[in-house]
Amino acid sequence: MTSTPSDPSGGSPRIVLTPKLRPPLLRAEQLARPGLQSLLRLTSDCKLTLVSAPAGYGKTTLLTQWREAEKANLSFAWVSLDEQDNDPARLWRHIVEALRRVTPQGAPSEDFGAGFLVGMNATGQRLSEITLPMLINELAEWPQQVVVVLDDYQFVIEDDALASVAFFIEHLPNNVHLVLSGRSDPQLPLGRLRARGEITEIRTEQLAFSEEEAASLLNEKMGFDIDYDDLRLLMNRTEGWPAGLYLASLSLRHREDKHAFIGSFGGSNRYVVDLLGEEVLAGLSEEVREFLLRTSVLRRMTGSLCDAVTGREDSGMLLRELARSNLFVVPLDEQGEWYRYHHLFSDLLLYELRSSQAELMPVVHRRASAWLEREGFFEPAIRHAIAAEAYERAGMLIARYWYGYLFVGQTATLERWLDTLPSDLLHTDAALLLVQAWIAALHGRGEERERFLALTEGGSHEGTLPDGSASVESSVATIRSVFAYGGVQSIVQAARRAGTLDLDQTSPQAALVRMGLGNGLYFSGDSSGARGALEGALPLIRTDQPLPRIAALFMLSVVAVDEERLGEAESLAREACALADKYGLQGIPQAALAYIALGRVLAERGKLDEAEKELVSGLSVRRMFPDLSPWATLLGLLALAQMRSARGDRAGARTVLAEARTIIKPFADDAGIFPELLERQERRLRTNKERHGHLNEELTERELDVLRLLEGALATQQMADSLYVAPSTVRTHIKSIYRKLGVTSRKEAVQEAHAKGLI
Repeated sequence: MTSTPSDPSGGSPRIVLTPKLRPPLLRAEQLARPGLQSLLRLTSDCKLTLVSAPAGYGKTTLLTQWREAEKANLSFAWVSLDEQDNDPARLWRHIVEALRRVTPQGAPSEDFGAGFLVGMNATGQRLSEITLPMLINELAEWPQQVVVVLDDYQFVIEDDALASVAFFIEHLPNNVHLVLSGRSDPQLPLGRLRARGEITEIRTEQLAFSEEEAASLLNEKMGFDIDYDDLRLLMNRTEGWPAGLYLASLSLRHREDKHAFIGSFGGSNRYVVDLLGEEVLAGLSEEVREFLLRTSVLRRMTGSLCDAVTGREDSGMLLRELARSNLFVVPLDEQGEWYRYHHLFSDLLLYELRSSQAELMPVVHRRASAWLEREGFFEPAIRHAIAAEAYERAGMLIARYWYGYLFVGQTATLERWLDTLPSDLLHTDAALLLVQAWIAALHGRGEERERFLALTEGGSHEGTLPDGSASVESSVATIRSVFAYGGVQSIVQAARRAGTLDLDQTSPQAALVRMGLGNGLYFSGDSSGARGALEGALPLIRTDQPLPRIAALFMLSVVAVDEERLGEAESLAREACALADKYGLQGIPQAALAYIALGRVLAERGKLDEAEKELVSGLSVRRMFPDLSPWATLLGLLALAQMRSARGDRAGARTVLAEARTIIKPFADDAGIFPELLERQERRLRTNKERHGHLNEELTERELDVLRLLEGALATQQMADSLYVAPSTVRTHIKSIYRKLGVTSRKEAVQEAHAKGLI
C-alpha cells in the first residue's frame, strides 16, 4: 500500500491501494484466446478499446493475457476500479500511481504527475478544465507507448468522474491507448468515436467460448474426456458463457456420471449460476465452506485479515491452498499475500451468506473494519462499518481521519460517506458537524458552513475530538480564522482563541491558525505583528501544499510593500506565482492571490502596464467566487484603483473604488484598515480632478534627476551622494516635486510621473 500525508491524529490514510494496481496472476487452467489477442494487438491505431460483456465472460483474464504477451513491447498501467472511484480525486490518484510504475527509464517516478495531483486537490470539480491538460502534456512527452487499463469500469457512474475520463479520451496523446473493461457500456460518445475510427470493441459474442475452446478447456486443460454430444449440450445450456463452463468444470470433477449431470440443468444463466453455486459449495468441507462464506464480504484478502474475520489462525495457508486447487480464488501478487474471489463466485458466496446466515453479515463487517483501521486502511474500514450499519463507528472513523481525505481533494468521498449516515447522527455529532463545516467552507458554501457551525456550538460535546483537536471551540475558531469570513477583529479573536485552546504546534492546523492571525493583524493595522505570525507559519507549510503557501507568501509580500522593501516583496510574489504556474492553479481563487501580490509590487515600481495585467488577472478570478473572504480582494481592488488614478483613468478608478465600498459596507465598524484606505483614495481622486492632465509648474532638470531616483529604493543620503549634493538639497527638491505634481508621497510622485510621461 502507498501512504499519503498524515492526518492530525497521527495516522496515515492509505489513499492509494496498491492491490488495485496489479492485474490478477495468470493460471495454468486459463484458456489462451489467440484470436482475441490478435484483435487487441491491432488496437494501437485508435484511442480506445472497449471490452464490454456481463459478469463471467473473461474480460479481465483476456486483458491480463494480453499484458503478459505484450509486456516486452508495451507498458501497461493497470487500475482495478470499485465504487469509491466515483470520486475523481481518488480515481485519478490511482491512475497517476499506476502510470508512475511504468515511467520512462531514468525519469524519477515520484515526479510524474506531482503538479497534476496538487492541482487536482485544489480544483475539485474543475478537474477537466484546469488540471487534466497538465497530465496529458506530461504523457505526450513520454518516448514509449503506454496502455492504460481501467478494469471494472461499470463502477464509474458519477458525472464528474465520467466527464474527466471523457476529457482524457478526447485529448489522449498518440502514444497512449486507453482500455475500458466493464459489464455495461460506458457513458461516452461511442457513436462519434466509431465514426472517427477511434474505438475497437470486444463484446459478449466475441468473448463467448466456441465449441473448440470449450473442448480445449474441459478435455485438454481439465482432462474430463467429455464426448461431442455432451459438449454441445453444455454449450447450449451455457451459451458459451466462460464462467458457466468454469463452474461446471468444478462440479464435474467429483461426478462419476458426467453425462447425467450435464443433462440435469438448463435455462438461463442465473439458473446455471445458482445451481452450480450450490454444487460447488456442497462439494466442500464444512470448514472451507464457512471460511468462504465469512470472507465473502472482503474485496481483497490477506491471511491476517481473514484470521480476524473468521477467528482462524491459518487463513494464509488456506488461501494458498484454495488458489492452487480452484479457479475462484485469484492471487493479486506473486508473493501470495493478497487475493480476491472471482467476481461471480463472490456474488454467489454473498448470496448464500445472506440467505443462510444473515446474522453473520454485520459481525464479519465489523471485524473487517477493526482490522483495516488497525493496519491503516481507513477507507475500507469506513466502508465495512457502513455495511455493518455500525453508523456510530463509521461516523467516528470519518471524524478521526477526514483531514487526510480533505487534504488530497477527496471531498466527494467524504460527502458520500456522510450521506450514508442517519440524519440524527449527522446533525447532533459535533465532530461530524465540523467535518461538514470544513467541506462547506472549502467550497465557499457560506450558509451551510454557518448552519453547521451553529449546530456545533449549540451542542454539548466536551473534551478532545476524534481527529486530535483539543475541543469543539478550538476547531470552530480555526475554521473562522482560516477562512476569514467575518469582520477583521473577529478574525484576530478567532485565531488567538484557536491558538490558546489548542497548543499542539505539530498539528497541520498550526500553520493555518498562524496565517489567520497574521492576516487579521495586518487587516487591523498591526503590520509588525502580522509579519511575525506569517513568518512563523511559512516554514510549517510544505512546498507540495501550494494553496496555503501562496496565501502566506501573498500576505508577506503585502507587508513588505508597506515597509518599502520592494525587492523582498517582489521575490515573495514571484515565488507565489511560480507555485501557481507549476501546479496549474490558474483559475483557483486562493492561487489568484499570487498575481494580486505581483501586481501590487509592480505598481509600486511604476511598471503600470504590467501591474494592471496582473491585478486584473487575479481579481477576475476572485470575482467569480463572491462567498470568499473579502479582505484579500479588497487589497487588490485598492491597488488597481490607485494605479488607474495614477495613469489618469479617473473613471476606471471610481468604478473600482465603488466596488470596494460595496464589499466593505456589510462589515460596518469591523472592516479594519479598509475604510480609511478607501476614503483616502476617494479624497485623492477628488483632489486630483482639477490638476489631471497637466503640471502645476514645470519641473527643473535637477528636479527631474531627483524624480528618476525616487523610482528606485535609494535613501535620501544615497540620492545625495549620487547627485553630489547635500541631503538637505535633495529634500528641498523632493518637496518641490511633490508640490508641482500635487502629491504627498514618494510612491504617488512616481506613479504621477509615469502617468504624465516624465519618467
